Amino acid sequence: MKFFFTFSLLILLGLQALVYFTFINYWKTTKFYKPSHRWWALAPFILFDISMITVNLVWGRNFAPPEWFRTYFMYPFYIWMAATFFIGIWLLIGKVIKLPFQLPVWIAKIFRPLREKIHHLRERRTVKTISYSRRKFVRYATMGISAYAFGGASYGLLKHDSYQIDYKDIKIENLPAELKGTTITLISDIHAGQYMNEREMREYADVVNGLESDIICIPGDFVNFDSRDVHNVTRAFRDMKAKYGVYGSLGNHDFFQDADYVSKALLNDSPVQLLRNEHRKITINGKDLYMMGVDDTIGSGAKMEEVLKYYGAMDEYLVKNEATFSDSPKVLLCHKPYGFDILAEKNIDLILSGHTHGGQVVPIKFGNFNLSFAASVSKYIEGLYKIGKSNMYVSRGLGSVGLPIRINCPPEITKITLV
Repeated sequence: MKFFFTFSLLILLGLQALVYFTFINYWKTTKFYKPSHRWWALAPFILFDISMITVNLVWGRNFAPPEWFRTYFMYPFYIWMAATFFIGIWLLIGKVIKLPFQLPVWIAKIFRPLREKIHHLRERRTVKTISYSRRKFVRYATMGISAYAFGGASYGLLKHDSYQIDYKDIKIENLPAELKGTTITLISDIHAGQYMNEREMREYADVVNGLESDIICIPGDFVNFDSRDVHNVTRAFRDMKAKYGVYGSLGNHDFFQDADYVSKALLNDSPVQLLRNEHRKITINGKDLYMMGVDDTIGSGAKMEEVLKYYGAMDEYLVKNEATFSDSPKVLLCHKPYGFDILAEKNIDLILSGHTHGGQVVPIKFGNFNLSFAASVSKYIEGLYKIGKSNMYVSRGLGSVGLPIRINCPPEITKITLV
């Protein structure tokens, strides 16, 4: 986890350096530039970076400022960090695109005759006009991206906890009549910590209880950066209830910290029945329904070999030992959605996942098109998917990672009705 933080910090600082030097190079082309301006431009980077290191690495989980401090001091910090990150990404993409064209020129400049020819070519009026037009376009495009980045970050911060309640009917093949109409409330990716405090979780718990579903499911990521934050979860969720139980599974962030610590706290101090590569058989109106859950693991990646291995062992055990298993509906809690193609071959009726946050920050979203980092990893990002007889629902989750910012991707509480 320390490696992850260090790597992320180096990436962020690298992108900020790119933003800073790009701005200085542009400023040098204006008549307003003075050498001292370099230090004035550097000041906000130093101020916000020192704040970031102090809050996240020094104070850590023990830093719980009052609401007024969060609003007037922390929010500008979050906006700055998010905006400079995305401006840096934009600039980096531009440099990567230009690299194949610039590289031959850089190589040619090594040789004096070619260097002189390139210089004479650039001095031509036509080339100068084209070069000026290109720079002008890039300059205005960057200004537009910068305005969008700061505006989007501000809007995303203000809306990061504006949740939606989504109602979904999911058709289960050969669902017994006695189980039709069974309701499941799904919440995921709580990420208890600096961005999700106990008061906010209590509000979510009240909303979930108000939906009065038969079953409540929470497929992972109870905590964010500290396993001790699970105690905020247990206190906030202690009165959460459903007629046939509250079920959960562990996510990758729970394993980044201390999965056993998180598990013990949930089992001892909350109504959550944690399914760690195990199952519960519940009976509704005389018919069996299997609730299954698999651990995410600290080493599970996009291919999910470890997670699928655990499911395979559990599936083999149930086939051999549970007489009603094959004919009964099955609901699997699996934090990451990446393994749906393989899990669908097992004819699981419904898989409930999270992890992706629906992209969390989605600059462009149109129909099923989702432009986000999550979309670069998996085709399963949010909502309902179906392969054969198997269904999977991927929740956008409640919490945030990185920064408490959501764009085109509000937090989600889902009430599912089996039909």
